[in-house]
Amino acid sequence: MRISVALSGEQLESRVAAKFPGVGLLRGEYVFRRAGRYPTTESVEEYLVPYLRDVAEQAGGQPVWYRFLEVTTVEANVLAGVEEYIEGEAHPLLGMRGIRRARRFPAHFRAEIAGVAAVANAVPGNGIGVVLPFVTDPEEVEWAAAEIQRHAPGVAIGSMIETPSALLQLDRLIDAGVERALIGVNDLSSLVEARTRARGVPPSGGLMAAIALAREVTARRGIELAVAGYLSAELIDACRAAGVDECVVHYHDLPRLFGSEWDDLPELGLLTEIKEKTLRDIAARTARG
Repeated sequence: MRISVALSGEQLESRVAAKFPGVGLLRGEYVFRRAGRYPTTESVEEYLVPYLRDVAEQAGGQPVWYRFLEVTTVEANVLAGVEEYIEGEAHPLLGMRGIRRARRFPAHFRAEIAGVAAVANAVPGNGIGVVLPFVTDPEEVEWAAAEIQRHAPGVAIGSMIETPSALLQLDRLIDAGVERALIGVNDLSSLVEARTRARGVPPSGGLMAAIALAREVTARRGIELAVAGYLSAELIDACRAAGVDECVVHYHDLPRLFGSEWDDLPELGLLTEIKEKTLRDIAARTARG
């Protein structure tokens, strides 16, 4: 089983690239949350394209899987250039996010696709693919795949599997165009087991049953299965035993999972800084009314 790294705006250090084969997940929303900007043609060209190009060049042909914008409405509302302020969702985590948001507001999705295509065309031998966030239905994949093939033909398409609906319809998602399944254990374990998870998700019974089901489908259909999120060492071992192809470890978790040799990595606190910035922006917007 491979271990790759997940990036949330951090630069891909050369020694990380040498140790961990590829970027199993590049969470695009953190590029835009750091900048305080919503994805538009201009902000994609200013922030996403140079960052993604640097990562792809550093990866040296190893896979780089870019995930499209994945924010709640509360998080989107504080990004400059957002299409519409959506207020009062009862359950933002289950609301207008992921591909649901992209279908309602396709301009930002198309801008991101254009950015990915620009980097793919500029970096010879790149391994760039894209990941669809918070998928719940095969129709979402069909729509997204058509947009991607129209604007970035040939780019491989992966999907997050972080809702029970996506898990139970994985065969149909593959039929709709998914070439790589990526289980997001943070959301999936919460929704499957009706509980919240702190950092270091354990290999609980419900989650491992979900992973086993996904492994059966992906093995039968001949596509790779990856697992990502705030992983624990125990979960990584359980994934290895379950035949998972790849575990994707967050950059800031490298010291926690693999020891003190990674303690001096730059930007280990960047993810926390971006999250805190978003919370400050949300509080300021709430105070303004």
